[in-house]
Amino acid sequence: MKNFIYLTVIFIFSVMAAQCSPVAAPSQAQAVIVSDIFARVTTENGAVYMTLKNDGQSDDILVGAKTDAAKTVELHETKMDENDVMRMQPVPNIPIPAGGSVTLQPGGLHVMLIDMQKELAPGDKISLTLTFEKAGPMTVEAEVREGTSMGQMDHGGSEEHGEHDHGAEHN
Repeated sequence: MKNFIYLTVIFIFSVMAAQCSPVAAPSQAQAVIVSDIFARVTTENGAVYMTLKNDGQSDDILVGAKTDAAKTVELHETKMDENDVMRMQPVPNIPIPAGGSVTLQPGGLHVMLIDMQKELAPGDKISLTLTFEKAGPMTVEAEVREGTSMGQMDHGGSEEHGEHDHGAEHN
């Protein structure tokens, strides 16, 4: 009988504790919305573009991405240099302001896929995991779209990757 009373008291306190626990705030992961996601047709290298909308009340940052479709994935930006040459370079992250959005597009910010594991064709899909500082990891799917094949693009002297095939990035 003594054990029954102890178990009953423990059960009651457990139920009360569960009901008194603070309700978790909505997850920041729900605050970042990824839309308009697509990839370019490519052979050796590629790029993924999208719009990142932050519906949260605090800024967030895209800090990385990964996919099994490429050996290396980097966040990149394409800019015109002082000689009017389009140059692509890695960026450490992509800030997304609270209540705002950032568009990753040809000729600007994008997710760079280096050393593709297979050639992509229009209609193929790429699974891509985006990692946000606050929202955490989010897996999305990018459909490969028809477009200009990627041409030569200067990476600003990056010896690690050499020349990559990115010409469509300055459409």
